Amino acid sequence: MKKIYFVLAFASFLISGQALAKNNQAEFKVIRAGFADIDRDVRLASCEAAGAISGKEFSSELSGALSDQVDQVKIRAAVVLYKAGDASGIPVIRKILTSAVKLSDNPTPLERARAIARGTIKVEAARALGDIKDTSSVSLLKSMTEDMDGRVSDACLVSLAKLGDSSAKDQFVSALESTKQEVRAKAAEALGDIGDTVTIPALRKRLKDWNRDAKNAAAIALGKMKDKESEPLIKEMLWDKDEIVREKAATALGYMGEESSLEALKKVMEDTNGFVRIAAAEALHKLGDDSGREFLLRVLKSEDRDAKLRALDVLSVTASAKEVPQMQKLAENKDKVLAIKASKAVIMASKRK
Repeated sequence: MKKIYFVLAFASFLISGQALAKNNQAEFKVIRAGFADIDRDVRLASCEAAGAISGKEFSSELSGALSDQVDQVKIRAAVVLYKAGDASGIPVIRKILTSAVKLSDNPTPLERARAIARGTIKVEAARALGDIKDTSSVSLLKSMTEDMDGRVSDACLVSLAKLGDSSAKDQFVSALESTKQEVRAKAAEALGDIGDTVTIPALRKRLKDWNRDAKNAAAIALGKMKDKESEPLIKEMLWDKDEIVREKAATALGYMGEESSLEALKKVMEDTNGFVRIAAAEALHKLGDDSGREFLLRVLKSEDRDAKLRALDVLSVTASAKEVPQMQKLAENKDKVLAIKASKAVIMASKRK
């Protein structure tokens, strides 16, 4: 009997997926076309959209993206494929992680810039292996903790911690007390990624940090760990004079998911900064309140491209089918990244009543 139920459920899944593709043909076409665009940002947007909708639906395009000229596109495609059950991109990520830029004995500014750029890509590769929890990459990640670029080394340590190696955690906890503000911020961010609740007391101290980045990273980390005791201090950050602090506080409260934050977040919907209000609208949705959705839809009519992109990301997980017409116009926009984001939101909203 269980076998029959499974077959019926699988058949229903296939039918619903086919119906969705048929009903949103124009939007699927926009996303597929993005994989072949000359603009890397457009290709990255298509990879992201494919991951949000269904990696299997775009398996052919994603497999092709593993040969892209841009390593970031390769990494994004590999991660989406892996989550869809296809591990063919893992060797691609590993190769990127071990890549290096050869420097002369007396490096020129251009050589140094290239090395920094390469390090940034390697960080993304290391994070990807941790995010997908690829246990077969543990030995590689351990060897790469000796990388000359400290950013790469730290990213490998975080990924190892996600894969069960607790030795890195203590290093980041100690780094929270560093006299260097950027070190404290990076340590708090890393501990948030690791997600071990044992580090909560150390992170709480950083909510009083004078440095904005360290304080924000600590708030996000504590929000992800759902530390209710830190809620009052994070609420206070909603009224900070710095709009970025207010935005991150709203995001942190959304992660935390405590209904006691509802009233404060509703008040934040009156903030003078649009990005703070977008973050509050997203947080409210996570708490079961969609009163911020109308604001998100109004943002789509604004002239602020970045705000529209951010609003579409939120609407892709909050909007329902009745909001589809208001997003479909943007799916035809000449701005291809905007069109792909809107197409993703339309397809995902179409699944909901």
